[in-house]
Amino acid sequence: MLLCTGEKRFPLPAWTVWLAELGAWAVQLAAKGVSGTIAVSVPAREFASVFVGCGVVHAAFEPQLDVSPQGSQFGSAARLEPRSHLVRLVSTQNTAGFVGILNAAVSKNNREGYNVGGGWIPADRYRIDILNWPDNPAEFMGQSRILERIDIPVGADGLFPGTSADFCGFSALHCAIVGSGTAIQQESEALVATSMVAEPVPLRALLRPRAIREKARQFRSVLLPAREDPEDYRELVAGRKPKVVILDSAATVCRWLGAEMAPVTVALVERTAPSREAAADALKRYRARSPEDLPLPADLARVPAGIEVLAWRNRAGNP
Repeated sequence: MLLCTGEKRFPLPAWTVWLAELGAWAVQLAAKGVSGTIAVSVPAREFASVFVGCGVVHAAFEPQLDVSPQGSQFGSAARLEPRSHLVRLVSTQNTAGFVGILNAAVSKNNREGYNVGGGWIPADRYRIDILNWPDNPAEFMGQSRILERIDIPVGADGLFPGTSADFCGFSALHCAIVGSGTAIQQESEALVATSMVAEPVPLRALLRPRAIREKARQFRSVLLPAREDPEDYRELVAGRKPKVVILDSAATVCRWLGAEMAPVTVALVERTAPSREAAADALKRYRARSPEDLPLPADLARVPAGIEVLAWRNRAGNP
């Protein structure tokens, strides 16, 4: 993968690749049932959470879009309580989609389909993405279905872990990133490409971030405001079972370390921050209660210059 700046393209710096691989390792730990903390000391916080998040999302992806006739969701949709679920209809043929309230799964002229926002959609051409968080169905009640385009950027072939419509059309909460949403969104606009001639793609196409207050947007990661009370989001996020939570900055680590939102926490502490010592002390207290340290896998053992990392297994009841 190449970093695109102006008219030039360069290989991604080694530290960005390492951080993405660290995010993938965090997913592997969660998949094995490990509850743990990965503390990472970096020279500066810029781009760190974005690359860790890209690694998490890529590694956590599981296919959802079955375009075969046997892949119809009509039977399961018919069992959903009418007018209680906000859904996205993902086309099996193109990038057109619809968002609205699922009124019912019904048959019409011997064809199975979905009544969404008062309109009938054939089930053999669409699959359902149930938007059960953080969207509130009540805000869409009484509206017609909303036409939208599935955001699949040109040049993305080879970047996604699955088919483009599957990766971009469906929502899944793989990781939550706590920090400055504005900064993270700006950093996710950095362009990358798969070759010297491929169309550049912003990192947000891989991270698929969504701010907590946005409505009905496809997402695979969610951005949480670091300055707000963790208790306002802890149960909400944990209930959707993300694999990893990323705490972006020393100040965020100090405030959110005990939020218990995911099996694995990646705590990023920039050494230039005024609160770096307080964050380090908090991490040391949690590590002191840990039953054991977690060794880095062989592919992460060569830590880039300027980065320090330490991982440990969490004690039960201790994030």
